[in-house]
Order: sequence, then C-alpha cells, then structure tokens
Amino acid sequence: MSLHTTLEESARRRADKTCVVCEDERIPFAEMNRRANRFAHGLRELRFAHGVRERIGVERGDRVGLLVKNSPLFIEALYGVLKLGASVVPINVFLAPPEVAFILNDCRIRTLVVSSDFLPMMAALREQAPALEHVVALDGAGTGVITREELIAGRSDENLGVDVADTDDAVLLYTSGTTGKPKAAVLTHANFLGNIDSCRRAVQLTPDDAFLLALPMFHSFSLTVNVLLPIAGGCTIVLLESVRPHEKLLRALVEHGPTIFAGMPALYVLFCKTSVPPELMAGSKLRVCISGSAPLAEATLLEFEKRFPVPLLEGYGLSEAAPVVALNPLDGVRKLRSIGVPLPGVEVKIFDEHDRELPAGEPGELVVRGPNVMRGYHDRPDESAATLRNGWLHTGDIARMDEDGYIFILDRKKDLIISKGMNIYPREIEEVLHHHPKVHEVAVVGDRDRNLDEVAVAFVRLTDGAVAEPAELIDYLKPRLAAYKIPRRVRFVDDFPRTPTGKILKRELKALGSPTAS
Repeated sequence: MSLHTTLEESARRRADKTCVVCEDERIPFAEMNRRANRFAHGLRELRFAHGVRERIGVERGDRVGLLVKNSPLFIEALYGVLKLGASVVPINVFLAPPEVAFILNDCRIRTLVVSSDFLPMMAALREQAPALEHVVALDGAGTGVITREELIAGRSDENLGVDVADTDDAVLLYTSGTTGKPKAAVLTHANFLGNIDSCRRAVQLTPDDAFLLALPMFHSFSLTVNVLLPIAGGCTIVLLESVRPHEKLLRALVEHGPTIFAGMPALYVLFCKTSVPPELMAGSKLRVCISGSAPLAEATLLEFEKRFPVPLLEGYGLSEAAPVVALNPLDGVRKLRSIGVPLPGVEVKIFDEHDRELPAGEPGELVVRGPNVMRGYHDRPDESAATLRNGWLHTGDIARMDEDGYIFILDRKKDLIISKGMNIYPREIEEVLHHHPKVHEVAVVGDRDRNLDEVAVAFVRLTDGAVAEPAELIDYLKPRLAAYKIPRRVRFVDDFPRTPTGKILKRELKALGSPTAS
C-alpha cells in the first residue's frame, strides 16, 4: 500500500460517492482519482533542461512543492505527485518570499505548484531559488507559468501503476528549528499509513463519516486528519476555503452534515464566544470534535461541552510523528488538562535526562515510538541522530504520565510560541531583528492577548545613542517574515536579566508584564 493507492481503492469501491464538497462543487471519488491521474501524467511529461542530464518529467524520488491555499485542487495535486513516486513538500501559505525560497533551495525543488494568489512572488522566487524550473498555476496564469489546463490537456485519466514502496518518502513537512531555520521532517508512506490506521481506530471511523475541513491543508494536523484519513476511509470532506466569515463554518455544519470536526483551540473559542444557537448544534450530525495543534484551555473545553452536545477530545502530535501521537478516548474517561492516551499502535514514555524511563507521575521528556515516526530530518544527520535516539523520537516536550496512562504536557518545547496553531520560534525573529542597525540585542518571548491566544513580544536593547519607535521595528520585519510571526508588542530595555554566564533569562522577561504596544 501507498498513500495514492488509498484514493484509487476508495475510487474503486465508492466511485460515485462524494469525495469533496466545496461551495457548490461536488467531486466523486472516481472523478478525484481521474483528476489526480491527469495531473500526474502532465507532471511526467514536463521537460527539465538543467542538471546532470536532460530528462522528461517528474519522477520517483523528486520533490515537488505545493504552495496552495485550501481548495479541491490541493488534493488533486497532492495525489498527482504521490502517484509518480515523488515527494510532496507542502509550503506554509503565510510565509514571506525569502522564507519560501529557503525551502525551495533546501529541498532543491525544481517544480512548484501554486495558487494564483502567489503568482506575484514568482519572479522573486526564481531569482532567489535558481534551481526552480517549472511553476504550475492551479488557477490563473502568468508569464513563464504553466497553467493547470495546459498541464492536463489531452492527458490520460488512467492510473499510472508506478511502483511505490511504503518505505519511499511521501511528504517533507517543514518545522521551525531552534537555530532559526526550518528543517524538513521526512515522512514515508508507511509513516502516514500507520498514523491513518491509528486515527481510524481511535475515532471509530466508518465510511458514513464526513469531515469538516477548516484548517489550512498544508498544516501537518490538517493534512493527515482532514485529508489523508477521510480519503483512505472513503469519507466525504466538506472543504472550507476559509473560515471567514465565520457564518460559513456554522452553515456548513447544517447544510453538509459533517460528523467529525478537527480544529485548533481558537476555533472552539469562537464557538464559545459566538452566539451559536444551541439548536443548530443539536440539529447537526457532529458526533465528535477534536482539538489539536496547540494546547486547549480547560475553560474552553468546559464551556464548549456545556453549550453543545458533542464530545471535544484534546489530542497531541508533532510533524515528526505524522503527526498524531495521543488523543483522549472517545469512549471511557476523558481527563481535564490531559492530551489523553497514546493512539493504538503508538508507544509513549517519559524519560529523564539520561534517557531512562520515569515512573508514573514524574515529569520528564515525552518520547514516542511507532510506525508513524519520521525517517529523519532532510540533510540534517546530526539533528536526526539527536532527535531519534535508541529508537525513540525525543519531542523536547516536558510531560508526566499518570497511573492510567494519561499524558499531561507540563511545558512546551523551549521558547516555542504557538499562535492560532502555528509554531513560532523566537530565535528566527531575533536573528532578523539583529540585522536592524539600531538593535544591539533582542529577546523574543510569548505572551497572551485578550483572547488568551499566545503571541510573540520583543524586548529590545538599542545601540548606544539610537532612538526608535516600536512601529519602526515592526515595519522592518514585515517584508522579511510571515505575518503571524511578527511580534504584537515591543518593549525597549536598558539591559536584560541574565544568568551568571551572561545568558538572557527569558522566564524573567515574561514576568515583567505586557510590553509597550506597537
């Protein structure tokens, strides 16, 4: 089995059943498979001029970037690439051009598939990523760009039959690194198939289920739970291109009858704060809601389940584990503030600093073992070896496990900020700010805004004699970083609290209170 054969199998068994519904469009499984086949045949016919030899087409082992917003076309392109035995590199659609260029260069991507929204940045990307040869626009057109219509014109809609092993690379998921540069978790077909099977068993999936997809599809949580899982299970995906206006989300619950909703905590806060008629939720077909990608506040969980007759299950995962690791059980005890128990087929332990297992109740590092754990980081042998030690994935998260096997996260990875489900690593922001001529030293930490969402805030020590306003530094960052990474507040300090060796004590910065608004 491989990921694309799950689509082919669902197309064979449930040819006329709706695979994806988006706005007024309904795409049956058989049609989605035909579209993916035409896309794959088109990619295979591309001509590449550079490199060791001239060759025709994307082939097994290549890496293809997807810079695509939520759309049925994302699914078509995703499975089209996989059918060739090539690897998909989903790219965060909120990144700035230099950040996208870094990924293209790091993965040596020669073919990039994009939504029309990103065509304006193509000239800059070609200049910054010289190996990029082909850009395929799924909608719209541009100079030097291949349109989807041109790519698939006259192509066969039959399955390709490329021999893809489950040990072959399927997806490279970029996750921010503590060095300030992202790194790609290399995940095989077997990694995803294992996680799909574990998730299927945990939520008791049947072909009658339908998923409401509202999260960005490039996100590891959404990719597995909202795309790969339902397609493998023969379930319908109710796809929202955006959750704004929020009424679209509510309307979809009634009009399309989804039974499973997997979202981030911010969306459940929205449910709790919006005047959602209880009878609307009571009349929906939802049987389970899942929260992932960031910690779920206890108050949000309690308020949600008080207002709506649907169980809300908090889970936990990370890109390196394809990504789901644990989930509160659908049947049985659900414990507040817990991320639940390991998924079926996944092992979790708590280790001390010497990689020895700790007894129940003792805090330590959460480690994971199972078929879902990545092969390693792309071109990062040292980091791979450090993270994958003795057969265990070391998450860097501090947790404890109780006598019943329930896991409680005590602290996130060092310095990590999670804003609306997106990971922000302070080091990346600090490195950019250090290039500002007025900045002598900077430290970025996380804080909570009025909605209890975590945001980045910057403490800055200016160079001697320099004068600056917070807005000046924010404006400096805007063209260099994704919008969600930009600090919400800036505070100027004369110096920082430090350890005896001179290291900045970020925990004391957090205790200083809210910095000046930018």
